[in-house]
Amino acid sequence: MRTSIAAGLLALLAAPLATSAPDRKAFDDALLHYTTRGFSGSVLIARKGEVLISGGYGFADFAANRPNDANTLFEIASITKSFTATAVVKLAQQGALGLDDSIADRLPGVPAHSRKITLRHLLSHTSGIPRSQGAGRGEDLQQAVIAYLGAGPTSTPGSKYEYWNGGYALLAGVIERASGGSYTAYLERELFAPAGMNDTGFTGDADLGTDRDAVGSAYQGEDRRALEHPYSSYGYQYRGMGGIVTSVADLLKWDRVLADGQLLDADHRKELFEPIQDGYALGWRIARAVNGTPSQSHAGSVRGFVSEFRRYPAEGCCIALLCNRGDQNLGEIADNLESLLFHRPLPIPLPKNEILTSEQSAACAGTFQSSAGSVVIRAAPGVLVAGIEGQKLLDQLGVSEKLAWKADAVELSSRAVEIVQAIAKDDPEPLRKHMTKRIAAGLPETTIRSTWPEQLAAHGAFKSVAAVGSLARRGRLEVLLSLEHERGPAHVLIAFSAEGLELLQWKGPEFLSVARLEPQGRNNFLLPVGPTPCKLDFEFQKGSAVTLRLAGLKFSRE
Repeated sequence: MRTSIAAGLLALLAAPLATSAPDRKAFDDALLHYTTRGFSGSVLIARKGEVLISGGYGFADFAANRPNDANTLFEIASITKSFTATAVVKLAQQGALGLDDSIADRLPGVPAHSRKITLRHLLSHTSGIPRSQGAGRGEDLQQAVIAYLGAGPTSTPGSKYEYWNGGYALLAGVIERASGGSYTAYLERELFAPAGMNDTGFTGDADLGTDRDAVGSAYQGEDRRALEHPYSSYGYQYRGMGGIVTSVADLLKWDRVLADGQLLDADHRKELFEPIQDGYALGWRIARAVNGTPSQSHAGSVRGFVSEFRRYPAEGCCIALLCNRGDQNLGEIADNLESLLFHRPLPIPLPKNEILTSEQSAACAGTFQSSAGSVVIRAAPGVLVAGIEGQKLLDQLGVSEKLAWKADAVELSSRAVEIVQAIAKDDPEPLRKHMTKRIAAGLPETTIRSTWPEQLAAHGAFKSVAAVGSLARRGRLEVLLSLEHERGPAHVLIAFSAEGLELLQWKGPEFLSVARLEPQGRNNFLLPVGPTPCKLDFEFQKGSAVTLRLAGLKFSRE
């Protein structure tokens, strides 16, 4: 069940906790500060299983108007390594392998130059293989072994720490051969199930449900959903090193099952968390928390997602921090949360900016209309996001860039409509005629044969199409189309360069221009669109009436 941050806090107020009430507000205030700077994600902090704060900030999926919460699913990238390492140690406990076995005893096709590398070396990143060696991929384990090991170690195995993703792909293969099944099946059976982690799986899993996974905003590359593969499939190019999809609520269960000895006995837990080189143990980084006691942690980063998970075994505490914006510094956020948890001064002072409470943001949500167009305000805990509708309003806000070529927006918008109308009649010729040579020659046939039928299956019978606006951006003119279908509207984005059609995006955005509002005062914001941010103010009247002022225009809420 989804739980808002506000509801979560109300529940916490009624529960006996192992921390004082001001701590909960301090956590929330700190996270709201970071939300104004771009943080979007879910957070859980607990002590001995008692939740101190749990919930979400920002949007899991802006297009679906779905905020983040404690059960939102994120891809956790390299935190997966801590699970892979625990699985290997579990197999050692079961007698299926030894941690000091040569990888040649556990993997096929290991060249002579790499036979002194042990499983422990792979687990601790001390194999001697340089981190740049990452050519393995696909489903053939022997080919992946040969590709990853390359010319062999450049330093004596065990003598030097060098973080190497490829070693964990090989460990996924070790798990498969030792267990007699797939990597994913072993983790699900031996780790997730005992922990009760029912909302945890892997990229590509259909049973977790795309109505709960977050959409990751990438600072490089295209945005992606948490359940989408970042590297085309879950082959050895990513298996073992990343790819687990989970929630902060399930990470608390992971913390508890590691603590209670249900997975590993005391001796094997000691091996898992014993530092080998440079503070890295077996899939875990070992350090000292701000209060001087040990911490066990791992971070992760992949297109659209960053993550941080920290455990404090002496106090039974954990911090789970999952984010669906790839440009955020979670280390800084986690350091401050750790300091608040242990009542220490913040190592990085919080910015002196305005914060937006969940109640304030909820009061501002809605669709605001004017003669020039509409501003759709959507609210999630700690954040407001505005979507701009209407060509006149886009032009007045100066959102479009200057193009190096002369673009006739009216003509190109008509061309985009013509292309979709033709596709709806199984006619690929207008698309073929207008697309650039950089687009695959087979696109028109693929669109008619599979893409358009998929569109109809998802949205129902096609009724009509209309251009709702255009915008010059990234050297192209982008035209947004609204398609009316039997089961509701859909959006398609078509972009033109001077040479012709460059992009045909069937899952187009709802708005051509979207921006987070930057709080300046209680009801005063900046809307960062165009060359200069615009002032945006809310005015509250008696009752529930709210008006919005932007660019000299007054907007009334529907």
